Amino acid sequence: MNHLTKLLYFKTVIGPELFTICQYTTHQFIYPTSINQTLKYILEVNQLSLPIQTKQAKEVLKIRKHIPISINQQAIIFPIKPKRSPIQYYINALTIIGIKSKETQTIIYFENATFITVDVPYIFVHKKWQESLTLSRLLNK
Repeated sequence: MNHLTKLLYFKTVIGPELFTICQYTTHQFIYPTSINQTLKYILEVNQLSLPIQTKQAKEVLKIRKHIPISINQQAIIFPIKPKRSPIQYYINALTIIGIKSKETQTIIYFENATFITVDVPYIFVHKKWQESLTLSRLLNK
């Protein structure tokens, strides 16, 4: 992956067919599959496995739900919706430059003046962002 093109987030899109949007700083890529299949594919491309990455993060962070996943030194993604939620998001903690509360929603700001508004409380997004940054520091020691 080009170092100028960073992964920002994954998002499930519900329509006539299920697909996953992978948003980068400069472009978007659409995978014609579920978010879980997309994550497995992205990890395999980086010679990683979803179960191993999940287990490692659980052990390092001592958490059980909404586990961040380390992909590489530019991407540690964290889920902000329950696994059974129809619309899923995985946000790259390393590309967030700020978050802001807006009533019951949270605005997540990225590089290149990109942002998304998610229907998740600020305090939850902030906690998961901090856990992901902690994971990044602990794994890169």
